[in-house]
Amino acid sequence: MPKLTDILTKFPFADGRKYPRLIRREEYSSALYPPDNAFTSDNTFTIVSTDTFMLGIYELGPGGAFDPLDIHPGDEFYYILQGPIVQRSGNGQFAYLETGDGLFMPQEAWHKAHNFSDQKVRVLYFITPKAWGEDIPPAYIPTDAETKFYKGPNNDKLPDMRSVIQNVSRQGCTDDIGSWPVDGKEARAYPQAVYTVRDCDKLNNIHGTKHPMLMRFIGSNDYGHFGEFILPPGGYGPRCSEEDCHGGDAAIFCIDGPITINLTQMQESFQLRPEDSFFLPAGTPYQLVNFESQPVKAVFAVTAL
Repeated sequence: MPKLTDILTKFPFADGRKYPRLIRREEYSSALYPPDNAFTSDNTFTIVSTDTFMLGIYELGPGGAFDPLDIHPGDEFYYILQGPIVQRSGNGQFAYLETGDGLFMPQEAWHKAHNFSDQKVRVLYFITPKAWGEDIPPAYIPTDAETKFYKGPNNDKLPDMRSVIQNVSRQGCTDDIGSWPVDGKEARAYPQAVYTVRDCDKLNNIHGTKHPMLMRFIGSNDYGHFGEFILPPGGYGPRCSEEDCHGGDAAIFCIDGPITINLTQMQESFQLRPEDSFFLPAGTPYQLVNFESQPVKAVFAVTAL
């Protein structure tokens, strides 16, 4: 397998030419990150890395953590494939995330993950518009003493986050699309807070009215949109979503399948098995099709709706 640094912004499109593509689970590119110490690395699987976003999976073994803290020049969203996991922020937040929960971390928010369970944990992540800066890992990384935690030596010198963290417990609405769980620009202002989006906190909406499909946003802002598609069974023939087309690049990751991606104008279709993905360049019309007798679920990662 190539090094992570060798495939950034050009996976799976080595020549930079992007086109609709099915990416099987076994095609994902694997690496340890950070690469210099396996004892404190996570096992990373890159699904897509282009000029507009990065989508991948990382795994932590029982009792493990990745070290040192990490940071990105873009926003990062999580979907927990297998939990629980504890996500630590440099400003003293510790999010306990179960399977199916989500997380939003604005750009330049320092973070680190811990696995306190006896099982492997797995996280689907989406970073947009840019995943990495010049240095990988970053050239400057704060020490533990420069972060907040229980009886931390410099807690009183670091920002008090109680006035920064916004209350996002209210019922969402259609007007929140583009600013969920909080406004992206406000969230990126220092000091940055991170936001847990539990299953009950996802922003629910309906994709289409004639052939409705459930949409559940984990995050939605000016940088990107991330959440679940849930397509029920039934109907005259297979259940189909209404056609959609996005202003930015996108990817679909299959959770419960199989799911068929139908490229309506190209008259081509592709079947995604669980944990397969599909890349959709900006402007590609498509729909989801469910031939099964139970609902199917996918995670969407879209740079511009």
